[in-house]
Amino acid sequence: MSSLVRATAMRGYPELVRELGGDPLSYLSRFHIPAGIEQEEDAFIPTPAFARMIETTAVELKCPDFGLRLSRIRGLDAVGPVAVILRNCDTVLEAMQASARYSYAHTAGVKIRSARPTETEVRMIVEQVEPGVPYSLQAYEMSVGLMVRTNRILAGPQTPVTVSFVHDQLSSDAAYREALGCPVRFGQSWCGIELPSYVLQQRIDHADPEARRIAVKYLEATYLPSTAPLSERVAELARRLLPLGHCSGEVIADRLAVHPRTLQRRLATEGTSCQDVIDRERRTLAAQYLAEPRLRLGQIASLLGYTEQSALNRSCRRWFDKTPRECRQEWAGSAE
Repeated sequence: MSSLVRATAMRGYPELVRELGGDPLSYLSRFHIPAGIEQEEDAFIPTPAFARMIETTAVELKCPDFGLRLSRIRGLDAVGPVAVILRNCDTVLEAMQASARYSYAHTAGVKIRSARPTETEVRMIVEQVEPGVPYSLQAYEMSVGLMVRTNRILAGPQTPVTVSFVHDQLSSDAAYREALGCPVRFGQSWCGIELPSYVLQQRIDHADPEARRIAVKYLEATYLPSTAPLSERVAELARRLLPLGHCSGEVIADRLAVHPRTLQRRLATEGTSCQDVIDRERRTLAAQYLAEPRLRLGQIASLLGYTEQSALNRSCRRWFDKTPRECRQEWAGSAE
């Protein structure tokens, strides 16, 4: 069972690959990641595929600081709705706690935790927690680079930070200085950032408690912890897996680490089935996508996990008793 990472983690990847003289579409195709999926706010991709892709890209394009470069061109929006919570916490301490608490909404394959080795220092430690996934040097450097940027956005550009990596140095001193702008230590027992503890009480400028409350409510309702009802967890996984083109009962059972028959039996106690949940999510998403005029019908079919547009046509007939074009025309007229 492999975890998923929010597709927005890929933002900047195609542009950086082209800047280095490569073809991003060839890498995306090789690792079975849909082109353009990084623009979908609620789409997810397999974490191992993403990690292997950026490792391979770094090697083949002879760019050992690829992960660092990627962190420099990504913003806080790369972590999705978690960014709204972080920007609107009262203090840096609350933001660090929220980052660790809600990291599952970005990916379940990486854990962020805090530690206080002394009374004057605090660490934010990033750990890969998915078994069987190779240690990704580029992914770690990208993640830590984003942590440094986030900290400076929240606490100010002059906040003193020190970075630690478990692995040895990959790039030149100049590359780390340009990307991180702080001391870097290699061959350490942990990976992450360290900052003075007094920074924790620093207030975040322009924080909006109401915006934070709304974001937390959305996050907890949309990205469910393991205690949520099974049918809701299946629905969440379906939304993530549909754009990848392999959303089925077997795949969802694998993600939940249960046998497919066990999954169906447990869903039956909630009055539904895996296929019914998947179909309901497809129908809901189809209505959203068809109301968006910028999306082509072929794109919509792909986002719903269909390999042929004809499958979308049949489903729309079944769901709405209309063709996709008729749905679009009717709903566009209603919106005007």
